[in-house]
Parts: sequence; structure tokens; C-alpha cells
Amino acid sequence: MNKRELNRELAENFDLIMDAIHDDILITDGNGIVIRVSPTFEAFYGLSEEMALGKSVYELEREGYFKPSIIAKVIASGEKITMRQKTKGNREVVVTATPIMDSNKKIKFVVSFSRDITEMQELQEQYYRLENEIEKYKAEIIKLRGANTLTYNIAGKSPAFIKILETISRVADFDVNILLLGPSGVGKTTFAKIIHQSSSRREGPFIDINCATIPDNLLESELFGYEKGAFTGANNTGKIGLIELANGGTLLLDEISEMPLNLQAKLLKTIQDKAIRRIGGTKQIRVDFRLIVASNRDLASLVDAGQFREDLFYRLNVVNITIPPLKDRREDILPLCDYFLDKINKKYGIRKELTPKARETLMNYSWPGNVRELSNILERAAVTCTGEHITKEDLYFEKNKPGCDEITSIEAYKSLKEAVETIERKLICDAYQKLGSSIKVAEALKISQPTASRKIKKYFDK
Repeated sequence: MNKRELNRELAENFDLIMDAIHDDILITDGNGIVIRVSPTFEAFYGLSEEMALGKSVYELEREGYFKPSIIAKVIASGEKITMRQKTKGNREVVVTATPIMDSNKKIKFVVSFSRDITEMQELQEQYYRLENEIEKYKAEIIKLRGANTLTYNIAGKSPAFIKILETISRVADFDVNILLLGPSGVGKTTFAKIIHQSSSRREGPFIDINCATIPDNLLESELFGYEKGAFTGANNTGKIGLIELANGGTLLLDEISEMPLNLQAKLLKTIQDKAIRRIGGTKQIRVDFRLIVASNRDLASLVDAGQFREDLFYRLNVVNITIPPLKDRREDILPLCDYFLDKINKKYGIRKELTPKARETLMNYSWPGNVRELSNILERAAVTCTGEHITKEDLYFEKNKPGCDEITSIEAYKSLKEAVETIERKLICDAYQKLGSSIKVAEALKISQPTASRKIKKYFDK
């Protein structure tokens, strides 16, 4: 078969060839008037062949059958172009359009080929979601492996304590936001864990973060996570945020009063939308978590002072549980002593118990550091006393330390290092008990926030 016969054969079978091509084909003249479409055109663009023929691509673009018109761009530029288009049915296609010139270098025809990539996009979305789930579970496993089990340090018999437990039992199974109020050390995190373990979300994760111990510029990435390359120094693989990590479980935001106002607005939107967007990301990620917040400051007063968002306050203050200081529920002191000593004995393989005088001393102390201070004093006494009985003399109270003259005397300490550490301990503990956050301690003592946080953990959070 010679070339002329071959061309005639191709021309006679052009329709069959068009039918065999999977991609959609659209052919226009040099002015953009449609002169030929493949049988798949209607499936791609929602317009029949009869309706398309004779129309200009400019008209079809105005009517929304595709946007933008690649053929219009080719006519304007005179060059081959490949780009993405959106169809009237909101499908996404990749289109390549090529100009065909006459002998005078003018456009005679434009031929475009379209391939529907909607399914490919959906597959990519499914892959992204699956990858996201895998990342979430990996991060969750790592966090849970390193976390303590959710057994809680709690004991008591005071009316206030019993009332708190009764309130928790009534609200635990309802996914309402809960605000825990009370001074530092009263056990707000412990009560939050009780709420979690008493709820239908008990099998899910319990994630907690102290908003005061993380610098403002890092708190957002800790809460919301970030995509790879979102900012200088970001992890190459990105990072899942704690809000996302709490999906299906409970999120505790401790010291919520220290959250910057710009992040308060973002948290409010998350609560309303039940969705987050990672830093540097474009996709909305659905989240389902129970929110508990805690504060040692009066949020209502902060709202009045313009330091806390009023709309966020009302979102958080659905159920308000106030935990009184230990000095106001003295019936809980001895039950807590017995609870902590039992734990300490099991932890160290020892058998220590309090003498009656020691128990009386503990009952009469003012407890500025609350339950946390009680736990620390008992542990220190248990591991330092020589016999099996912890006496009054074995109890060491920060509030009852020597005065300034004794502190600075040569006889008071074995070395300068010990004296400096004692004074430092007093300053850090006093500042933290008064101010309630590492950020404010850092400002008061003119040290960096990470240094303040580290020293608080060293002297106060043991």
C-alpha cells in the first residue's frame, strides 16, 4: 500500500480511530470554533457532540464547561501548552493543546487532548489520609510508650472531694468541655485523667500539654503540627500535632490562661469546626476529641482585663469544677498520706510508716504547694529517714526553712554549692507558687523560660 492509499485509508477510518483513543480529543479551527470532538467529550465535559460543534471555546468557557480554555491560550500564544482544567461537573483534567500552522505560520487548527485525573486525585487523597493515619498511630504509640499509665494519685474523704467525684460521674460520659480551676498542685491533671477514664473515650488516648511551659513560638506547632518544610528548622517529614494525636480521646490543656491571644482564636475555631490545618498545610483534618482545660487563675477576671478571649471562655466554661486547696479540705490529708506512702513503699521496696507526731505535723501544715508538695515531702522523708518510722524531724518543709541569717552562715551548709542551691530552690518554689507559670517565673527572676521550666521540674515537680 503506497502513501496515498494509506492516507486515504486513515481518512476513511478516522472515526474508528477517534473512538479507540481513551483520551478526549477536541479540534477547533484557528478562531477557536469547535469542528470535531471525540465520543468521550460528553462524558468529560457534560456537553453532547451535537451541541459542541460550531461553538467557540470562548463561549464554552463562559458557560463553564471548562475553565480556563486552553485553546484560547494557545491561540493567544501560538505555542503548545499543557495545563489543568476544571470541568462543569467539577472534575479535574490534564489537557495538552497543540497549534497546527498553515504555510503562512498562522494557526489553522488547534488539537487538544484531555485526560481525566479525578480518580487519580481521589487515590492521592486516600493515600494521604492513610499516610496520615499511620503517622498518627506511630506518634501515639511513641507517646504512650513513654507516658505513665493512667493510674491516678487520688484519695480523700472530705465533702469537697466527694462532691467533685460526684460531679465527674455525672458529666464524664457527655462530651462537654470542662474547665478545672484551682491553685497549683491540687491535682487538676489527676482529676482530668479520672474524667477520661470514666468516659466512653477511655480506650482512646489521653494527651496533655502545659501551655505555660512551651514558648509561644513553639506552642502552635506542638498543638497543630506542621507539614514538612513549613518553616526553617522544621522536621523533614513534618510533625503531627497534639490535637490531632488526641483524636478519639481526651485533650487536656493545662494553664490555658497562658495561651497567647492569637492561638486562643485558632483554638476557638478548632472547637467550632472540629477540624485543624497543620502549619504550612492546605488540607482540613477532621478531629474528634474531648476537651478539658485547667487553670490556676481566674479566667473571668482575665476576660475583664482583656487578657483572655470572652468567646473562648464561654466555649470552655460549659462545666466548671473548682478544686479547693489542700488546706481547705484537711480531711483528705491523712488518706493522701497513706496512699502516697503505700505507693512509695512499693516503688522502692521499703516499709515506712508515719509516727503519730509526724501525722499531726502534716495535718497542721498550711500546704502552699498542695497535694504535689505532700507527695514530694513524703517521698523525700521515706528515702532519707534511717528507721522504718518517719518522725516529725524527718519531714522537711520548704516554708519552714531557715531565715536569711541562718542561710548565709558558714555553719548552715557543707559548701557554697549547697547554700546556692538552697536559696535557688526557695526563689524558684516561692515564685512558682505565687505566679503559677514558668513564663512568669522567668520574667520575675530575669532568666529564660526553658531555664525556669527546668528548675521548676527540678525543685517542685518531683
